[in-house]
Amino acid sequence: MNDVIIQKRNGGLGRRFPSGDAISGLVANGVAVVGGVQLNTTYRLKSVKDALLLLILPAYDSDNSVLVYEHISEFFRVNPNGDLYLQLVAKSMSYVDMLDITNTNSAKKLLIEADGTIKQLGIAYNPATSVTDFSDTLLAVTKAQELATEEYAQHRPVQIVLEGKGFDLTSTTDLRAMNAKNVSVMIGQAIPVLAQDPTYSAVGTLLGVVSLAKVNENIAWVERFNMYGGRLTATSIGGVNLSAVSEGKKEILNDYGHIFFIKHTGRAGFYLNDSHTCTIITDDYAYVESNRVIDKGARAIRQALLPKLNAPVLVDTDTGRLSPEVVKYYESLSRKALEAMISNGELSGADVFVDPFQDIIATSEFQVEFDLIPTGTNRKIKAILGFSNPF
Repeated sequence: MNDVIIQKRNGGLGRRFPSGDAISGLVANGVAVVGGVQLNTTYRLKSVKDALLLLILPAYDSDNSVLVYEHISEFFRVNPNGDLYLQLVAKSMSYVDMLDITNTNSAKKLLIEADGTIKQLGIAYNPATSVTDFSDTLLAVTKAQELATEEYAQHRPVQIVLEGKGFDLTSTTDLRAMNAKNVSVMIGQAIPVLAQDPTYSAVGTLLGVVSLAKVNENIAWVERFNMYGGRLTATSIGGVNLSAVSEGKKEILNDYGHIFFIKHTGRAGFYLNDSHTCTIITDDYAYVESNRVIDKGARAIRQALLPKLNAPVLVDTDTGRLSPEVVKYYESLSRKALEAMISNGELSGADVFVDPFQDIIATSEFQVEFDLIPTGTNRKIKAILGFSNPF
């Protein structure tokens, strides 16, 4: 039937998440543009339009043999309300150097200039020479964890997602053996993008969905996070169409902690397999959401307790122990720091304990213990099915 079709779009009002959980960063190799984007400079993007104003256009990628517009546009396609800090570095900079904590033009520069507001950081690798294998990415995993550890010590906790550049299905690397709990590696691809770079992976898509999810949500949640759209209309792993990758191989890649796109029988679209990090499955921080919850909790606790740094503390005049009033006050103050996360469903609950037997006069150290009770995740749902005779 002939008709006038009115389609609604979302994100045009520029509304942001007040918690700041969606604030993200992207570092990529690129090329400076006269009158536009410059290298080693921090930009804050609230939409794809901001990238266009920097002359980061679709042609920017093809003209310079990079994928920058692609990753930015994917980030905002997945999360139209996202908030993205961007820094481009020279194409000559290696993957390792992009993450090196001593490099003054590396990812650390962006994290410092964003003043600790970046919660998740994506790295897109566009080197000057063609990538032939997965080795650069594996070296980058170790450097990324060094950076995340350093940032946590500086009270700027961040999760890092890496482009699995150069991955192919012959790889036997177990990412979960790499002891990098704050790092995830994306190997999923959008097939239409392979014509530009057959070694790329969709790190912009992954960064977008991490920023979209609440901190306790698994980015593979089927009901919430269908990745289909944009140029993500057909997917691959290591240049091989997803439909041609055996189920056994997908299981191995999943067990080894890689992140990629999958399909679910009977449901349209593409989804992520899981939210793996590069550490052993028994680690408390084996999944992205566990890290994001603890990071948010750490930020909230520090914000609540920091004003009390160097404050006087009353003790019992007979025993030298903390007075009951002090214990009660600090336990109440500490609980309040986590109330918003609990009411928002990001935590199931939290316990706080202040030991009154602390000898603060001798040590000048005040200790508060927190036990965060996380939410669970339905990684498997088991339905018991059988016949019954009602006779």
